Amino acid sequence: MFYDEIIYLFLALILWGAWPREAGPPLLPTVAVFLLKDLFWVLLVRRWLAGAVDALSFTLRQRALLKVALIFFFLDVAFLKLPAHLPGELWALLLYGHYLLLAWYLAGRYERRLHLADLSPGRYLLSQVRFFLPALVPWVLASAGLDLVRKILPPLPEYLLWLTLLGLLGLLFPYLAVRLWPTKPLPPSSLRARIEEYLEREGIRLGGIHLWLPFEGRLLTAGVLGVIPPLRYLLISPGLLATLEEEETLAVVAHEAGHIKHRHLWWLFFFLVAFLGLLYWVLEPIWLLLISFFPYPELFISQDFKLRVWPEIALALLLGGLVVLYFRYFVGYFLRNFERQADLYALESLGSARGLIAALEKIAALSGLRKAPSWHHYSLDERIAFLHAASLNPTLAARHHARLARRKWAFVLLFLGLTGLAMSGDHAFLKKRAFQNIVRGLEQRAREEPEILRALGDYLLSRGFEREALRIYEKVLLLAPEDPWTLNNLAWLLLTAKEPSLRQPSRALELAEKAAERASSPAILDTLAEAYLQNNRPEEACRAALEALRLARKKKSRNLDYYQKRRKNFCAHVETTL
Repeated sequence: MFYDEIIYLFLALILWGAWPREAGPPLLPTVAVFLLKDLFWVLLVRRWLAGAVDALSFTLRQRALLKVALIFFFLDVAFLKLPAHLPGELWALLLYGHYLLLAWYLAGRYERRLHLADLSPGRYLLSQVRFFLPALVPWVLASAGLDLVRKILPPLPEYLLWLTLLGLLGLLFPYLAVRLWPTKPLPPSSLRARIEEYLEREGIRLGGIHLWLPFEGRLLTAGVLGVIPPLRYLLISPGLLATLEEEETLAVVAHEAGHIKHRHLWWLFFFLVAFLGLLYWVLEPIWLLLISFFPYPELFISQDFKLRVWPEIALALLLGGLVVLYFRYFVGYFLRNFERQADLYALESLGSARGLIAALEKIAALSGLRKAPSWHHYSLDERIAFLHAASLNPTLAARHHARLARRKWAFVLLFLGLTGLAMSGDHAFLKKRAFQNIVRGLEQRAREEPEILRALGDYLLSRGFEREALRIYEKVLLLAPEDPWTLNNLAWLLLTAKEPSLRQPSRALELAEKAAERASSPAILDTLAEAYLQNNRPEEACRAALEALRLARKKKSRNLDYYQKRRKNFCAHVETTL
């Protein structure tokens, strides 16, 4: 199948969506560098594939290109800053996809597998595109569906939207696949009759049995798609039918029947849903815990108290790493063992592994991939060896089934436990703890720099953290007791705090008067006017407001309307003349 392509496409979409949107270099130099990079990609791919000496080395080199294509795509995102020029996930698909298209075209010239070697580069490229299309179309449909639902329906939890759409796509994907892939029904024959008889005996219902025609039917493969019988299809390539005897083909069908009987497709769907659940419910608490206990939290915030870019980059790379760990290693373990379980089902349902072993031997000989490693399948050599061992020792099968069952349900319990713990946890507390850690780090950085510490107090006050801001201002006042802006800002907090217990009008007046003695500014005089008013000295409040307005006019302040309104309010009940 195309597990590798799906995972790397997923990584590309995560990089594109999670990377911070920074302004990139000018468009013209960006285009020039992009084209030069494409030229280098073509030369690199050509040299790399031309060095393959046999089918195995060619296959391994072709797989490696997926990783290298992601590196080139990373350069587009991180250095050319293309997300700033090209908003939308569709551009991510096109940009990452164009590297694959170039590599696939060149692969057609250097293909070493005998059953695919005489396809022209154009036919090879078209076959790759059509083979990959069923993986791409559902993603595009899901994205378009999400956008449509968001516009039509009232706001719904994001995870609920994704679960609904994934459920629909999981049901409809097989129907889309058999139409997007070139397929046609398997004609009536003695082989089809034997397959149908076997499936009926095993209690397996299908929506159809189809010839699988990607790469002009030359692939040596079979597969089963779908979780509900009306939309479940058995696919067999003509190349495989031409290679195998009827008994061997029936053994391959028995292997695919094993996937159905053991509900492997349901489990794969569950693993995908579980990953989304872990992202939505578990990742945020983990990220907050990291920030809460990070030893240098001040690194998250710049000198002007804005979030630095690097945490967003770290989060994007963390998400990418989680995708690789989860799918390549965790899900990969289950995929390999699902394949082994399906092999065992062929042995158990037919009473012998001879047919399946013979089929795997022929595929290994024709493809040249007997020892090719795979993270989602055991190698053909390992599968053949295990079938021989299980034929001689039936307890191997029982142990394999029991061990796999224990690990599947252990994951279910772990997933439910983690999500339950994350959903029931106090996220507000974690956010507060993370913020406090950042403040602590900034305080340490600014211990000998009163201006930076005061700016931190201003930032906290602007975000509504009044108690934290008060604590910072008090520290700054000890370091710089004569600083007019520290005096002014602390006075303003003591006058306007939303929490009544923090208000101290009399002390605020003392601070505001000291600030006005040391600096003349519309903002300082406005604070002084507020302090006079709250201490029942309206005439002095009006005079201070008038002076603040005069200075604002003199300095051509942008906030002139504000000072005019303040003067009107302060002087409304005081007889005076301008």
